[in-house]
Amino acid sequence: MTYTGTGRVSQDTGYWTGSFSYQAPYMSSPLVISMGTGPDSNGISWIIEQLVGWDGPDVSGQVIQRAADQGAYPAAQYYAARTMTLTLRASCPDQYTRDLARALQNQVLPVNDLCQFNYNEPIAKMAYVRRSGKISETYDNLCEVDFSILMVAPDPRKYSQQIYASASTVGTAPNPLTIPATVPLGLNGGVAPGIIQVTNPGTYETRPDMVVWGPIVGPAITLLQTGQTVSYWNPTVTLRSGDQLLIDFDARQSFLNGVYVPADIISGWFVLSPGSNSLMLFSQGGGAGGQLTAAYQAAWI
Repeated sequence: MTYTGTGRVSQDTGYWTGSFSYQAPYMSSPLVISMGTGPDSNGISWIIEQLVGWDGPDVSGQVIQRAADQGAYPAAQYYAARTMTLTLRASCPDQYTRDLARALQNQVLPVNDLCQFNYNEPIAKMAYVRRSGKISETYDNLCEVDFSILMVAPDPRKYSQQIYASASTVGTAPNPLTIPATVPLGLNGGVAPGIIQVTNPGTYETRPDMVVWGPIVGPAITLLQTGQTVSYWNPTVTLRSGDQLLIDFDARQSFLNGVYVPADIISGWFVLSPGSNSLMLFSQGGGAGGQLTAAYQAAWI
């Protein structure tokens, strides 16, 4: 039941819709199972009956007992992988289609790869999951099968299904850049050279993919709120016109035209916190040129 805020209670509308999407190297197009949307092209209706584990992941870490004293020290603690159990019903027109549903469900959820699991609650979200145990099956009749699916998301974040993107040209900040910068935070994109405003509408930090486009000599990207900078000055990385430097802020790796190049060892890898984040691209010599693009998904825990 759902409270409407008007003193009345409306009827529950039922479980949310969702989908699995996976494309193995041998597949010409993704295999998609859509749930809660009625019969698919095979006549199978996939119905979400229960999802356990979507509420929050476990944590890894502990506290350390104080010696000869009360209480404990708060040691480092982190979110663990998100484990979930999905109860999914396949309602089929005949026994043959029921067995097809069994084959499709086993194919869409890989063992050593990740598939995209979409869960369309009011703010639609997704997670990257794989199988973590046996898929159990029970049968009410010859045309329906209930799957109990154990799956794990190694990354515990729930992401927006939408991918956000921002872009900027290079700034003319001096080398080295003085932090904290005097540029007023909260600027809209394009107000100052080289600064882009990136907004994470979620409730948890997320890690972007960024691309620096040439020409630029010794690019560096700074998160103005904290002063953390990822730079390519030692040795100097030079991008000619048309070159691109892809930077993965989750893996902390970067590739120039597909070839691995390391960031400076002193780089401070940063995340995009919930709310506004101001990013600045500048070059080692302080000259203009080049462009920065950032792509990311909002994140929740």
